[in-house]
Amino acid sequence: MSIEENKAVMQRIWKEILIEGKIEKADELVANDYAYHGPGGHEIRGIEGFKKFITWIHNSFPGVHFTVDDLIAEGDKVVSFFTMQGADKSNKQFKVQGIVICRIINGKETEVWEVIDRFTLASQLAPGLAKVMLKFIEKQMLKDRP
Repeated sequence: MSIEENKAVMQRIWKEILIEGKIEKADELVANDYAYHGPGGHEIRGIEGFKKFITWIHNSFPGVHFTVDDLIAEGDKVVSFFTMQGADKSNKQFKVQGIVICRIINGKETEVWEVIDRFTLASQLAPGLAKVMLKFIEKQMLKDRP
């Protein structure tokens, strides 16, 4: 497939599955042997794992919205810089950005590498946890100085 066709597949995944929540479109746009590599070593395997993950996002963050801020493609990979915003079930608001690198083969998303700003997400949804994380990071940075 061409770079433009791969970008079109990724745009449909964002629009139809992530934004509109049409999980049934995964059968058309996501490979059966799908593999996700996320922050902290989080791994998801197979199309059913993909569907469960997307369902979890929509159930955990009702009304979640994604904006694709940039989309770049080269070969069989499409890179998306995105913003995710919404609220959790207790109505705590959040806005976080991330990057996903997706491999598109034969018109289907087959593999994904994601980096998301977990610290910003934690600071918005669990400020106490974010403070502990920041103190730990600062301590480690001072510890490693000569």
